[in-house]
Amino acid sequence: MKWNATIKQIGEKAVENKDGMVILFGDGANDDLASVSVIQKFDQETPVNGFVFKKGDTITVDGETFVADYVGPMVESNMKALGHATLFFGRKLPKAPLANSVYLEKAADQDLPEFRVDDEIVYEHL
Repeated sequence: MKWNATIKQIGEKAVENKDGMVILFGDGANDDLASVSVIQKFDQETPVNGFVFKKGDTITVDGETFVADYVGPMVESNMKALGHATLFFGRKLPKAPLANSVYLEKAADQDLPEFRVDDEIVYEHL
């Protein structure tokens, strides 16, 4: 199963960091959240109310596919309600990961994906 979301806005502080963290929110995010987030809108053909995402599933951004090494217990409900999750690319899983986080595998030589307005984020439950 796949879900497609379109990037609608990128906050001025959303992807400036080099620590591999990207916060996603739906288009209902307030201004403070929007300034540090990538705002996404799920396509009507793949409504978010059926969203399922588990360890081993994939996220594709900018033509690059990343495998989920960890999916927090709140990811599915937060995505359905708010379009929200926090993505960590290539970061070591801490002892107490955030409940709304997805840790994605990234090769050492693999760059972070480029997030651009009107590009798609594809979530695939395998």
